[in-house]
Amino acid sequence: MTSEMTRDWLRNLCKENGGYSVPHLNDTLYLHFKGFDRIKNLDEYTAVRSIFLEGNALESLDGLEHCSNLMCLYVQQNMIATLSSTLPTSITVLNLSYNEISDLENIGRLVNLQTFVATHCKIRILKNILGLLSCPYLASLDVQDNKIEGDSDELIRMLVLMPSLACLYLQGNPIVGSLRHYRKRVISQVATLTYLDDRPISALERTCAEAWASGGVRSEHNVRNSHKAAEEVKMRRNQEFMGNLRKEANMKRMELALRGRVALRRAAIDYAGSSFSLTVKTEPRELANARFTLSQLCLAS
Repeated sequence: MTSEMTRDWLRNLCKENGGYSVPHLNDTLYLHFKGFDRIKNLDEYTAVRSIFLEGNALESLDGLEHCSNLMCLYVQQNMIATLSSTLPTSITVLNLSYNEISDLENIGRLVNLQTFVATHCKIRILKNILGLLSCPYLASLDVQDNKIEGDSDELIRMLVLMPSLACLYLQGNPIVGSLRHYRKRVISQVATLTYLDDRPISALERTCAEAWASGGVRSEHNVRNSHKAAEEVKMRRNQEFMGNLRKEANMKRMELALRGRVALRRAAIDYAGSSFSLTVKTEPRELANARFTLSQLCLAS
């Protein structure tokens, strides 16, 4: 059973979610898991910046053209097969995961796109995602588990042409398996990349990948050995530094202890080991006994 996105329903929903009954005052719309099959009546929501539409029955993204300030659009888990040509060009984040889409036609219109997620879709051919090359600010690309096939060299050329690409997720696509030394090749060719698939790219990994690309395995091993030697030198330097700190602290402690002993001797205080005590002369036993006897007589009287 599908629901209809009426104007009254939208106003009531905004109020329920802590928004406003006046449409243009809302900046976020929570329309997920409502059973919608169409997007409509959003023409008054001109200031909205984020729309959550996941988990519906949408087949098209038509109806968002009036949301000219829209930046984040989440439409995963729908039945979308094509990208609308009327999507606002202001969109910076787009999540299309778990949809029926197979071709990213019209994606190039989104010139401000920075994050694109389309996992578990129906994209099968590499050329169907080439439209992403028209998104100069794309920094995060996630197209995992799409069964994408194609020329691995063409994939590398495509990635190189993405000037802002920092995070890339390609696992679950046959084209990854067909690319020998996949991780090394991608890292060495895409200089802006900082995260690939399941882990970040460390400075050492990038240096080794670039050495491998320029000089092969031997060059990579030389870089690794040089890095290991440099790390060992750094560790020894740190150990020596800490050892010197301990020595200096021990010397200062011994010097202070010596000064303390000298000061105590000058004050006629007997210092022995780690503790000291004042030298007190005890009174004769006879005098002590006489004092005790006198105190008893005073008590008796």
